[in-house]
Amino acid sequence: MLVVNNIEKSLLHNNEGFLFRNVSLSVQSAEWISIVGPSGSGKTTLLNCIAGIYKVDEGTIELDASPIHNLSDSQKSDIRRLQIGFVFQDFKLLPYYSVLENVILPLSKDKKSDQLKQKAALLLEQVGINKSYYNRLPSSLSGGEKQRVAIARALISDPKLIICDEPTGNLDNDNKIQVLHILTKLKEKGHSIIVVTHDEEVANEGNRIYELKNSSLNEVENKL
Repeated sequence: MLVVNNIEKSLLHNNEGFLFRNVSLSVQSAEWISIVGPSGSGKTTLLNCIAGIYKVDEGTIELDASPIHNLSDSQKSDIRRLQIGFVFQDFKLLPYYSVLENVILPLSKDKKSDQLKQKAALLLEQVGINKSYYNRLPSSLSGGEKQRVAIARALISDPKLIICDEPTGNLDNDNKIQVLHILTKLKEKGHSIIVVTHDEEVANEGNRIYELKNSSLNEVENKL
């Protein structure tokens, strides 16, 4: 479903060293891939390259056998809105938009508002956000609630691929368990998932685990 082939990213955008190089990765439908590694090793940058937020210096990225690494910025933006759901570590909810408005935002220019609101409400219900929260601003939510709203937003387009950057990093144990349950259910429904994490428990939920270290990505043979 996703094929990353020999991509590299220079450290300072001037070819004086590489953040990572010769990185290859394939993700099948309904598969969860976990990526671990020390802080500063380039894990978040790797996710941003896969999603087309950053350009790769070399290599190719294909989604459903279609190259996406060489698309225009506008085309990459459309891919992210329609085919890739991105869950950020710091949530990236817009502070002056309500919970419901944040969830519908990726498709706000594509579909009628009433249809989107109904779909957003269903997703929020699925991730455990009560209807009384829909008109609240993100500042009134707990960390766990913000993360679940962010997951709902990532799902609004029913994406083939869900990318999560430290989805439980700012959460207590109870909220971590809730988020893991949501992601596991999504995998069971056929979504492909890539998760970057420092948490061994989260990493071990993956079908495969990779470590990004010393500019290289390698599969971990056994669970952490």
